[in-house]
Amino acid sequence: MKTVTDVNTVNQLLTYSKQAEAGIHQKAIQMLLGAGNNKKQDSLSISDAARGFSKQSIAALIDKNANISNSELAYYFANYNNSSAILDAINFGENVSCGYNSDFKEYGVISFDLNGSRQVVPNYAVPKMNTSTMSGICAANNSLVLSNKSYYAWTTSSGGKYTWTVNNGKIGWAASESLLAENTNQKGTNYKWEMRKASNILSDLAQGKSVWGYLYSNEEVLSVCEKVGISPGFFSIDAGAGKHTY
Repeated sequence: MKTVTDVNTVNQLLTYSKQAEAGIHQKAIQMLLGAGNNKKQDSLSISDAARGFSKQSIAALIDKNANISNSELAYYFANYNNSSAILDAINFGENVSCGYNSDFKEYGVISFDLNGSRQVVPNYAVPKMNTSTMSGICAANNSLVLSNKSYYAWTTSSGGKYTWTVNNGKIGWAASESLLAENTNQKGTNYKWEMRKASNILSDLAQGKSVWGYLYSNEEVLSVCEKVGISPGFFSIDAGAGKHTY
């Protein structure tokens, strides 16, 4: 395997054969998942080997059409051993976006703005979070108080748990996970659309916006409120955008 030491060679990746790409891809995934390593993982899961591979051969899995420059990878290179910093930059940053083919999403990047410049992190190197270490979103005495710039666990109706973030009144599925999620349809109970509705309702309430009978029915709003422990009657929400009482 060719070792890439200059990230600018990303624009020369067309010279890689399909067989070589497959081998590099497989190696990166094995490292990312920590294949053969049964050690207990904490809330942030990415193997040391994956970080090393990322820094040495970063261009190997980046989308050929991304046209990535050395400066755009500066933040990732500076923090490739700091999973929390990478996650916070993605989940609490500005203009966060991701474009990828769902069958080969490890080849793309997540981009975001940092101090006025565009930065990218390879999709396959985005750390995974363990929701079992996170608190759930739950009100106490009809008061929902969530720490700003923090992570919480959200449980869907099917029992699945997903990482949610709180960011200046915006409450919802963490960008580091939602941007890389598999495509889903709207048939039956669907975690993606279910979470989107709950996110929209809670975010609007947390920002002091009216949601009653507007985009969602009163029944839908009450259902989401009940899910987070809010009973009918007066209640308040404080999630990084001031306290709002209803």
